[in-house]
Amino acid sequence: LSMAYAATLLAADIKTTVDPQADLGKYSTFTFLESEPKGKGAITDKRVQERLRYLIAQHLNKRGYKPVAPKQQADLGVHFAGHVQPKQRVLMTGRPGPYSYNWGRTELGGQDTFDYRDGTLIVDLVDLSASQLLWRTRIQDAFSSSYSEDNWKKINRLLDEAFKKLPARR
Repeated sequence: LSMAYAATLLAADIKTTVDPQADLGKYSTFTFLESEPKGKGAITDKRVQERLRYLIAQHLNKRGYKPVAPKQQADLGVHFAGHVQPKQRVLMTGRPGPYSYNWGRTELGGQDTFDYRDGTLIVDLVDLSASQLLWRTRIQDAFSSSYSEDNWKKINRLLDEAFKKLPARR
């Protein structure tokens, strides 16, 4: 692992849960499920939706799952949602009080603020015949910057790490 890759994975929080009764290896096909446009976590930007569908489909394909053709029935439904929240971090700078080691020059402490985004991506796999959640991964800090190519590469690496926990299809 490169240092930058390891730092990205450490900064991101990936939690994956699997239904203990689920035999994910028996499923073979998937289709993407649509979110309610006004539903909580709905990703409404069409370009972001398409990019996430593409990335998620790639990871499912690597594990042996195949997309269905339009109008055909799939075994698994794939649903994803996200949430981006603006945040701010404050760092103290300078000396913390009215004393000086500079022989008479007094410099009071100050602060620097950094604005950033904290974004979470959730991907669910659902048994469509039973309407049952089988697998969920939650990646916090997925959308931490703009939708730049660097951020998409980061999201892809995080999805790669998360999908390692999805059993491969038999």
